[in-house]
Amino acid sequence: MEIRKLEQALARLEKALTRAENAVGALPDRANVTRGELEHLRQRHDRLKSTVANSLKQLDEILAGVSS
Repeated sequence: MEIRKLEQALARLEKALTRAENAVGALPDRANVTRGELEHLRQRHDRLKSTVANSLKQLDEILAGVSS
């Protein structure tokens, strides 16, 4: 039962990340953002994406240990 809840939470996180990425892609090209600000946002996005990926990997490892 607990594993199913974790899997559902992971699925929700993945969907949220996809929605966020799609929203960024839908922004108008002429947004009032300087190149420096855009680069800063890209770096923050990359760090956040990496953090989420590492967290998901850790959860996968935990789930693998639980199901063994």
